[in-house]
Amino acid sequence: MYNLIARRMMAQRLCAYQFARMLSNSPDIPELMEKFKPLITDRLVHETGVSAVLKLSDSSWTLDLRDEGTIKEGADETADITLDMKNDVFFKLIDGSTSTAAAYMSGQLKLEGNIMQAMKLSSLFKSMQGTLADEAK
Repeated sequence: MYNLIARRMMAQRLCAYQFARMLSNSPDIPELMEKFKPLITDRLVHETGVSAVLKLSDSSWTLDLRDEGTIKEGADETADITLDMKNDVFFKLIDGSTSTAAAYMSGQLKLEGNIMQAMKLSSLFKSMQGTLADEAK
């Protein structure tokens, strides 16, 4: 059991290290969002079916996984949910060091809308994590 816990902790540290390395090359949220656009596939749109606004510390982004399958700057007033968080919480979501549920329960993530729809974004955040890990290699 101890070995399993130690391996998980080591993997998480490695992921955080890779993420920090990637951020040192590109600390820009718009640039990160551009890298994530290819992750929005027809399958993800079909499985998720949610439109969300991410309100970050210094910008807002609309993730349309309901109709168009796009990521664009600005807040769409017709979005199903709004996730309000600081940039560092967003980074933790996409580097895998926290989950949507954990951030919400700790008060680091404020939600307007249905929490179950917010949980559907977990697969997108995991895809983002994979993209960051690949880039950091």
